Amino acid sequence: MLRRGDDNDDNDDDGDEARRNGMPGASICVQYNFSQTVPASLGVPMHIRLSSASDNALVTVHGERDVLAWSLRRNVAPQRIEIDIAMDYVTGIAISPHGSGVIALAFRLGTRYEVWTYDWVNRTGEAVAAPGTDLHSIQYSPDGRLLAWISGGGVDIWETILNTHVRTLRESIKRTNGLPTTRFAFTPDSCRIATADWSGRLTAWTVGSWSYIGESKPKRAWDEDGREVVQLVACKGRVIVVSCEVGEPQTWRLTTWWPDNGGRAWFEMKGCAYGCVPCDGRFVATVQLDGGKLRIRDSNSGVCLDQSTQGIAKVDCHREDDNVAVGGHQIEPSATDEPGATSERTSE
Repeated sequence: MLRRGDDNDDNDDDGDEARRNGMPGASICVQYNFSQTVPASLGVPMHIRLSSASDNALVTVHGERDVLAWSLRRNVAPQRIEIDIAMDYVTGIAISPHGSGVIALAFRLGTRYEVWTYDWVNRTGEAVAAPGTDLHSIQYSPDGRLLAWISGGGVDIWETILNTHVRTLRESIKRTNGLPTTRFAFTPDSCRIATADWSGRLTAWTVGSWSYIGESKPKRAWDEDGREVVQLVACKGRVIVVSCEVGEPQTWRLTTWWPDNGGRAWFEMKGCAYGCVPCDGRFVATVQLDGGKLRIRDSNSGVCLDQSTQGIAKVDCHREDDNVAVGGHQIEPSATDEPGATSERTSE
């Protein structure tokens, strides 16, 4: 359960403004209420390779093609989903916003890639999309009207009711240096879509008209430093990216871009082994290297919010060389408040 103030748009704007100024936003309350493991009796690998969540359910992919369904309303063991479709390897999974009984699957069968929507309650395939190349990262728009996935370095978008192709977002070589898309996301109102390529360049588009809104790029390409995009979230007025740089130890970073004015800011999450952000972008959850502890951080400031680590976040807060160090986590105030400006510190 998550609360930020009165949870209204004014608070969102205040939080974004605080982030631009390098200051903490409004406080967030977090409550942990779900804990389950994969039952050994299912004979399914413990490692979760892919996942997708709705308001009341979670589906996970284990091994090559095993799929489990978890209830987020009741703290009960997961059940195995029997999929009566010939496939070798699942490359993407998504739960339909219209009902957790329907999932979309991207998979490989031999050298062929396909996308199916599947009613796992009635064990029936609902639709088959045209095949493509290297299909992965499938997801529904929040309103359920569109289904999209990455194929051949671009984003293919389909209309779900008529099962027809709508658009392929494949940016020009002049704009993106020809690098393929690695992540994308819809905004919660399904009005925009954002993408990230291997270089760390971010773009935003308007859904429906498919007009181009803008782009932002780091001063140094991420792929040159071995930095990879792990997750991209598009929320009200901003795009948030979780990325990691391969090395010992790995360095994890949270980058925020405001498409409407071009501002871009980031902070590092030191001691982090993994990080992810919910669809509303209110916080970032990290798994720590020191014993696997779970921490909840404010996505505006990087401050730890869970009680067990709040004391750490209050220690050694100081400003140094225009950066703010909060509990050892580096925060860079955005220096790009002017519309159209884009910059990111080149220490990455």
